[in-house]
Amino acid sequence: MKHVYRFIGIVVVVIVLLAALLYFLNEKGILKGPISEWIDNVKEDILKIFGHTMDMVHDMGNEENPVTNSINIP
Repeated sequence: MKHVYRFIGIVVVVIVLLAALLYFLNEKGILKGPISEWIDNVKEDILKIFGHTMDMVHDMGNEENPVTNSINIP
């Protein structure tokens, strides 16, 4: 089981490094075409998710009882 977890960890690290490399190359203008558009779209989606999450956290922080109010919303 230890080897499985180690393999999963290595795969995750490789994916993160590859994503960082693609992002860096795209920001420098080296990548062109559909891959560049895809990276831009993924970046925008991640920023939107982050923004919506922060908005939700701020909204819940402004409520008197945030957990109960968020559960009772239909």
